Amino acid sequence: MGERVAMDCPRNKDKNICILGALSLDGLISSMTVMGSTDTKVFERWCVEKILVPQLWQGAIVLMDNLSVHKGRKIKELIDSVGAT
Repeated sequence: MGERVAMDCPRNKDKNICILGALSLDGLISSMTVMGSTDTKVFERWCVEKILVPQLWQGAIVLMDNLSVHKGRKIKELIDSVGAT
């Protein structure tokens, strides 16, 4: 205790896999895995067009962090289109 730890740290040697998911109080609403990074186009397709929005209901509240891909105008419009916020 109180001393620096010196040891090897495992590194990710393979490609990245991003997991996108949405939860409600009742459990998992939707999920998707993406090879590589998630950019705005990928997030819009997952979040809005294909997977998340069809599972939302009027009055649902979508909570996201401030990652730049979450802030697209199209994302807000499509979430609003089903009566969610």
